[in-house]
Amino acid sequence: MIIKKCLGCGIELQCEDKNKEGFVPEEKLWMQENLLCQRCYKIKNYGQNLTNNFSSEDYRKEVLQSVKKSDIILPIFDIIDFEGSFTDEVLDYLRDYNSVVLINKIDLLPDFIHPTEISNWVKARLAEEGIVPDDIAFVSAKNKYGVNGIIRKINNIFKNKKVRATILGVSNVGKSSIINLLLKDDRITTSKYSGTTLKSINNKVPDTQITIVDTPGLIPVGRVSDLISVESGLKLVPAGEISRKTFKLEENQVFMFDVFCRFKILEANSGYKTIFSAYSSKNVKFHVTHQERVSDLLKGDFFQILSKNEKERYFENKFVTKVIEVKENEELVIAGLGWINVKRGTLKVEIVYPEAVKVVVREAIFKSKKN
Repeated sequence: MIIKKCLGCGIELQCEDKNKEGFVPEEKLWMQENLLCQRCYKIKNYGQNLTNNFSSEDYRKEVLQSVKKSDIILPIFDIIDFEGSFTDEVLDYLRDYNSVVLINKIDLLPDFIHPTEISNWVKARLAEEGIVPDDIAFVSAKNKYGVNGIIRKINNIFKNKKVRATILGVSNVGKSSIINLLLKDDRITTSKYSGTTLKSINNKVPDTQITIVDTPGLIPVGRVSDLISVESGLKLVPAGEISRKTFKLEENQVFMFDVFCRFKILEANSGYKTIFSAYSSKNVKFHVTHQERVSDLLKGDFFQILSKNEKERYFENKFVTKVIEVKENEELVIAGLGWINVKRGTLKVEIVYPEAVKVVVREAIFKSKKN
């Protein structure tokens, strides 16, 4: 019996049960080639998602099987939400396999941040984890930038021999979009929904000896965007260059990252105000206020990304309060939301955020230059 697979998500096709993954009408299954399953067809043509029965463990097993057969892996990190995509699962693979690390969405950073600074910063972050990749490539799936560089770097490592390269990363990091650029064809299903790719998909890159393998997105934890609806979560993803605003706050003032998290300044520097820049999607509203105004702002309609009902559901999450110190040329990062970069002084804050969200202090991507 001939087994056919969906061109868009890799699932084995079947015609017996329209409520199961891989369904296509019987006449199409036996008479046509290069088919999309019912789910991929609806995603591509109507933007309509059909739920699937795959678990996080199913995705992990599928990725592991593909990686084991690979000559090299191509893990993708989102430079805008680096901490949300810099997961232990991906790092474990990086420790064990040859790799070219792909940094996506490079075009969304401010122009004054030079690629060399970003490259050095990424190498330093990987070195902290004991990882030295074979190479690093900057890409932009949106602007179709850097794809030829990926092919060139793989060929430099393997001297134009036959290569099986597996792309992996968390869901919605841009894997399928980058593969479509490599293939010069929109055959792989892409969408705003997590879990679009269900099984590994092998494709030969035109005019090369490289077989590229798309894998299901690993399900991340710790992102603000994962605690809200897909539609609202997309508003936290910058569509263009990331929004950046600079602030000088006084002791006891409260900085609000929209409704999602906030922090109060605990200590001011003697003789001058701490300066920091906040980075996030342009849809995210930054607001400075005082503690007595916070409750009314959260209950009212000043912040508008979340509807009233969704806001109520968001605040059903358990919130924690933590005191954090962020020094000059360090960043306070809220995964799936944004970060602040301290440009002058030291910032000691009391931050309130959902316990499920990853909050870290890291070395700044871009460091202020001393006069």
